Amino acid sequence: MAGYPDSENHRRGAFLTAMAALLALAAVSDITKPLQHLRAAHLGIVVLGVRMESFFSNLVVGGAVGIFLAAYAYGVWTMQRWVMPLAVIYAFWVPVNLVLFWFMFVGDHPPVRFIVIYMAVALTSSIGTALYLALHRDRLR
Repeated sequence: MAGYPDSENHRRGAFLTAMAALLALAAVSDITKPLQHLRAAHLGIVVLGVRMESFFSNLVVGGAVGIFLAAYAYGVWTMQRWVMPLAVIYAFWVPVNLVLFWFMFVGDHPPVRFIVIYMAVALTSSIGTALYLALHRDRLR
C-alpha cells in the first residue's frame, strides 16, 4: 500500500476483516432502530437490559450506539491504535447488556440453547475481538 512502507505488519487478517464487517452491519442495524421500531413496536435498541420504547429514544440511543459501532468498525478495518479503548468498552458492554436483558426480559424466553449459542457468538465477537487486537497491537498504526 502506498504511504505505508510496513503495510505487511498492518494486515487485518480474516478474523478482523469479518469482525469489522459485522460491526459495520451492527452499526447500520442500530442506526435504523427507529425505523424498525415504527414497523414493529417490540423492536428497538436495548441498553443496559432495557428496550427503548419510543421512536425518539431509538433515534437518539440507536444513533449514538450506531456511531460508536461505526467508529469501532472503521478503526478495526484501518487497524488504528485508537480503536483499543473502543474494543475494551465494547468487550465489557456486550456481556453486561446481554445478561441484564435476559434477566429483565418480560415475556416468553427463547430456549436456553438459543440463549447460550447467542451469548457464545456475542462474547466471541466482542471479547474475542478485543483480545485479538490486544495480542496483535503491534499491527495497529
